[in-house]
Amino acid sequence: MTNVGGNPVDPQGFPSAPMPFEYLEPVYASWLKRVVAAVLDGAIGAGVTFLALGDQSVTVPFIGVSFLQPAVQGVPATSWNDSGWVVTTVLLMITMQAYLGVTPGKLVIGIAVVRDDDARPIGLVRTAVRSLAHILDSIFLIGYLRPLWNAQRKTFADSIMATVVLDTRRPRRHRWFAPVGDPSLDPGPPQSWEAPSAPGWWRPATAICAVACAVGVLFSFGPASGYGPLVISCEMTAPDNGPMGLAGGTLSRGNMTTTRLGVTRHEMGPADEPKATWQWSANAPATGIVTLRASFARADGTSARRYDFAAPDGAMQEASISLPADALKGLGDSWTWTQTVLVDGVESPGCTASPPG
Repeated sequence: MTNVGGNPVDPQGFPSAPMPFEYLEPVYASWLKRVVAAVLDGAIGAGVTFLALGDQSVTVPFIGVSFLQPAVQGVPATSWNDSGWVVTTVLLMITMQAYLGVTPGKLVIGIAVVRDDDARPIGLVRTAVRSLAHILDSIFLIGYLRPLWNAQRKTFADSIMATVVLDTRRPRRHRWFAPVGDPSLDPGPPQSWEAPSAPGWWRPATAICAVACAVGVLFSFGPASGYGPLVISCEMTAPDNGPMGLAGGTLSRGNMTTTRLGVTRHEMGPADEPKATWQWSANAPATGIVTLRASFARADGTSARRYDFAAPDGAMQEASISLPADALKGLGDSWTWTQTVLVDGVESPGCTASPPG
């Protein structure tokens, strides 16, 4: 015998213990919630990219940083896998969605990606393939708009991969992590589209993800200051008593320096290259080979590199030469550079400096 609510009752008419799962009609996530969750995830990706690479033109797979920070034509390309922090962020988000059904943005908003046959997280392979299937959704954005009129609010990627996005803060566990003896593991349709309760760690995890999303938004959209090209002047380590008399120099990079939340990062400008300028007190000797040298190294002495250039003909006590576009790539925020002049192989004392901050 059962009562109106569907729970069994004993012969005296008192309801017995409720069923472990009570069937509820699934509630599909709204289009707006899906968009907000995607923006929050993108903000985390853009924030991590800004902190790690200082280059907002990087496109990160799965996260989609380019949605928040579109690439600028002519900006030297930087790969997302140049930074272990960015790679770790991507892997963490993919793993979360594969086995928990959520990313940080989805966890904060309260939606989850699940299989439409058993309402469980879809696993690693289907998560990766679903991400690739979003390429179809991106054509004229029709697929991304499809949840506005689709009965189950699915994108084309959802239909292809048999997934659905639910409005729930209690997504069911992946089969690997379901409790032993869980009756919902029996064959047949699911008895419920969400778990009776969320695990104890779900609430603190949501709080941590909310903080991560907030920080990502601030680093992505927060007020920026300190725009301007980077120009560093160097000082001589000792007087140059040679025939040229090197007096100093500058290193400039035609980029924009951006500061957000007290963190400064340098972004390469369109088609700009680092440029070194040597200044000397005497005219170049009429005979002999004059070489202008620029050397770079991290503060710990690693990643050392050196560039030699023939002094331009007719240069009068100053010469500016463009360095390779990747001359400063991989040096990080703390590095030193040295400029010297060689006359017939004899090198002058160095003119050295480091970037500010």
